[in-house]
Amino acid sequence: MGFFNQIEQAPPDPIFGLQAAFNADPRPHKVNLSVGVYKDEELKTPILESVKIAQQEILAWENSKEYLPIDGDPLFIDRAALFVFGEQLWKDLENTIYAAQTIGGTGGLRITGEFLKQEIGPQLYLSQPTWPNHTGVFTKCGMRIEVYPYYDAENKCVDFDRLYAYLEQVPPKSVILLHACCHNPTGADLALEEWDKISDLFLERELLPVFDSAYQGFGKGLEKDAEAVRLFAAKGHEMIVAVSFSKNFALYSERIGALFVVAKSRAQKEHIASKIKPIIRTLYSNPPAHGARTVALILGSPELKAQWEKEVDGMRQRIDTIRTEFAEKLDFQFLLDKVGLFSFSGLSKQQVEKMIADYAIYMTKDGRINVAGLNAKNIDYVVNAILNL
Repeated sequence: MGFFNQIEQAPPDPIFGLQAAFNADPRPHKVNLSVGVYKDEELKTPILESVKIAQQEILAWENSKEYLPIDGDPLFIDRAALFVFGEQLWKDLENTIYAAQTIGGTGGLRITGEFLKQEIGPQLYLSQPTWPNHTGVFTKCGMRIEVYPYYDAENKCVDFDRLYAYLEQVPPKSVILLHACCHNPTGADLALEEWDKISDLFLERELLPVFDSAYQGFGKGLEKDAEAVRLFAAKGHEMIVAVSFSKNFALYSERIGALFVVAKSRAQKEHIASKIKPIIRTLYSNPPAHGARTVALILGSPELKAQWEKEVDGMRQRIDTIRTEFAEKLDFQFLLDKVGLFSFSGLSKQQVEKMIADYAIYMTKDGRINVAGLNAKNIDYVVNAILNL
């Protein structure tokens, strides 16, 4: 007898479960290419120097740990919006955009799911493939998941024609989740002219775009990685944008993100706020201050912002360099046009299992690798393991 006897063991998280298995593996030559965290050449996840300076300044003047408002630090929200939309668009649209600080990008997605289920409808379209937690987050909100074609596994590129043709026939008012940049897990992004066509189609078909923007700065640069979101906003879309600052500020454990809902009027904005604030209140009441103040201080200081931008450029350049070296050593030319932390390696599930069992090289079962898990010391070992499969 008892309350908990009937509870069965649940399967581990597909990504963090791999991290746990990697940590427990005693083999000294093990390589972790699974969890999506930036690593430097020493395979450490550093605290950025701009972040260290900002946090020291905050400690000097911070005199209270009082709760933030339900939807977060107003200064952070304003500066995060400038970062995402750019100065002119934010100036033009500020009165029609509801913005909230969130618990990372995932928190923004969860709020989005609750809001959609409550106010818009229970169905959401995700790309095939997508980040595994997308399905988990939105399913827990009670959303019904459909998938749209995105990646051509045979030719290892975006299948734009199939993508476009599919979106042409989804019902009007459908909600479509889009990766703003650095598509996870494929690393394959749309070209700007393709985004432009998709944007026009969304307007014609009355489709609601939901952007997941987790990697701004890790693809082609801080400004270029915002082009899709800004293009849609400039064309007058109603839209939702969930933003993470985990990667580009290396603030993984601070759980700092933002959510933007672009409406048509100030009245709509206020109505949206009245619905989202109770969702936040019942999920986690209000967000933490430290990460928000760190990001706000850096984005608001010309000196710190310049230093941070240089650090983001350095992270992106390391990712690009190691991807190019990896591609050339394996003659995997399909990797060269991919961006961001992730790329599909082209390995099958059986090959992935062999990589883990025989070589202690960890990656997700679909063959996705975190390129930043490679460095000068392990890249040849990984390459030789793949060649010996």
